[in-house]
Amino acid sequence: MSRGTVERPTRDDQPRPRDREATEQRILSEAARLFAEQGYRTVTVRAIAAAADVNLALINRYYGSKLGLFDAVLSAGQELPQLADVPFDDLPRYLAEYAMRQRNRGQSHGVSAATRSAESPEVRDLLQKRLENLLIAPLARRLPAEDARARAALCVAVLIGTGYVRRILAADAPPSPAFVDRLTEVFRTCLG
Repeated sequence: MSRGTVERPTRDDQPRPRDREATEQRILSEAARLFAEQGYRTVTVRAIAAAADVNLALINRYYGSKLGLFDAVLSAGQELPQLADVPFDDLPRYLAEYAMRQRNRGQSHGVSAATRSAESPEVRDLLQKRLENLLIAPLARRLPAEDARARAALCVAVLIGTGYVRRILAADAPPSPAFVDRLTEVFRTCLG
């Protein structure tokens, strides 16, 4: 057997080839499911390792900590709006269309995990930093100086809220053009 195909027994004693990428995906998938169902505080790294059928040490090796794993869950499959690449006059429409594209696409566990875990101080700090660094600050840099951060935060709140509600209520229904037009005006007002 070559080094890359070393087999190890699984719970059902069936050999499984070692595959770091597949192992990381199993860990992320099970962690996302557990965090979404139970929240950050309740879930243990041991429970995630058992659900993913991996050695506990692998989680620390791959992610550094439970919080590092939670951060990876939030990042998995996440498509962020490319705010710097969009001409300013096109931003309201871009944000409205982006919000309407937010369906289940593997993000629902991440959103549920964030929502269910936000009461944990370390998760709240992580979420605040992610929102600030990935969305609010890049958008605020595009806005005129007066109240730029507040307007950017309002846009992000509308963006996240719209995407969240869309996932719950109408993930498969295409939005009407009239709704996208109205949402564009909401973003135009927030950015204004």
